[in-house]
Amino acid sequence: MNEFNTSKFGLNETTIGSEIWTDAPAPSKSSNEGGIASIQASTMQQTSEDPRLVIRGESLNNTNNDSSESFELFSINGKPTLISTPLPKADGEPYAAITDFLNCTFSFKEFDLDSVIFDLVNCLGSSFSPVKNRFKGLHGWEQSIQLGESKTFFAYGGQNNTAFISIPAEGCHMVSSWNNLTILLQDNFKAKITRWDGAIDDYYGIYNVDLAVKLYEEGMFNAGGKTPSCNQIGNWLKPDGSGRTFYVGKRKNGKMLRIYEKGMQLGAKFHPWVRWELELHNRDRIIPFDVLMEPGKYVAGSYPNATGWIQEKMERIKTLQNTTKISYDFLTTCASQGYGKHINVMLEIEGSAEKVIEKLIRQGIPKRLNIPILANNEGW
Repeated sequence: MNEFNTSKFGLNETTIGSEIWTDAPAPSKSSNEGGIASIQASTMQQTSEDPRLVIRGESLNNTNNDSSESFELFSINGKPTLISTPLPKADGEPYAAITDFLNCTFSFKEFDLDSVIFDLVNCLGSSFSPVKNRFKGLHGWEQSIQLGESKTFFAYGGQNNTAFISIPAEGCHMVSSWNNLTILLQDNFKAKITRWDGAIDDYYGIYNVDLAVKLYEEGMFNAGGKTPSCNQIGNWLKPDGSGRTFYVGKRKNGKMLRIYEKGMQLGAKFHPWVRWELELHNRDRIIPFDVLMEPGKYVAGSYPNATGWIQEKMERIKTLQNTTKISYDFLTTCASQGYGKHINVMLEIEGSAEKVIEKLIRQGIPKRLNIPILANNEGW
């Protein structure tokens, strides 16, 4: 088995596996992760060393103009299986959405561990270092490594000699080039996407959760003649500013759309900011790498009659600035409500604000405000 060569990355054993890293939570798992997927996303064929389990079938032309996916029939282990591929909105704005979560797997048989880690960090950027060993497995893989402080993980060992890469939302914010990452994953690693989330933010709440419910009731989320399931979370009878979420589809089926009150989720009561977030898994589905290059087209094309309005270019920096501003205000309010009176007493006892600050201040940044991509940007 490959072993992680720490010296190659200029790390020492005290740096590796410190408590903050060893106890890091695992990323979310896709339905086909854990070595059970037999379909290669790019070609739907096995490698030459594996038994031929997949026989490519015929494309099924779907004439419904509300269809959001194309379909192809395959014989997998002798069982006919319908495999779908998400369709983009042809005239959609490529950058109307952002990638907010990414999981990939690939065959690890012919790769050197140190080279893979080097290529990943070199491609993702300096924010994904230092590289630290977690000294434990992840989702059935025997070993796992964390890249930087963004909860981005690489796992390997076992699972039919495959490897796993997971980049959560905070990691996606820091990817230096999606084009370079696509080339690395698709061309170099021959990876397949097992989970992808694409998000669109409506800061003014024009396309809010109530509209999403109305569209659902009018059948605007129907795709290929089928009505997806729905679910609601939060106080819908008497909205109280704590935030509501409307779900279309189910994660276990590989396609789910969340429409939720993002501003309220961050702690700002009755804030208008709403997020539409598409989550795709590779359960009987091929997720094309184009989702990384043109995420807006795929979110807009997910339910064409309900999401076709998505066309305005979205800037990730604006989302992060809004997130930080709301989080800052929320934490300030919490501090005032929890400790405001005590600080008032401290001022009386200590005699000056400087002495109070000296007693209270701690090094570091709260997790909710620790967004490296904003480090060089002033203001909100």
